[in-house]
Amino acid sequence: MNLETMRDIGRVAAGGLVDFARDLATPTLRLGVTGLSRAGKTVFITALIQALLRGGRLPAFAAASEGRIFRAYLEPQPDDSLPRFRYEDNLAALTAE
Repeated sequence: MNLETMRDIGRVAAGGLVDFARDLATPTLRLGVTGLSRAGKTVFITALIQALLRGGRLPAFAAASEGRIFRAYLEPQPDDSLPRFRYEDNLAALTAE
């Protein structure tokens, strides 16, 4: 194993340690939703985000019904290769008259 490989391994390990420490301080939930085309995935995700941000009632969601969610907010997409979910655009489309 050469010095450059060891340096790369150290860099990856340090990055993982930083991510671990950040998640201990501020737990993050990443959500993946799968389903058939036109099954309502976008509506579901938009409604869930809106309920979390506005403190809506979510009796079937244990973390919410048990009072374990202190706050919810949107963060920038950490991976630039993945598109950000267009929450604001979807909410506007759902609430348009």
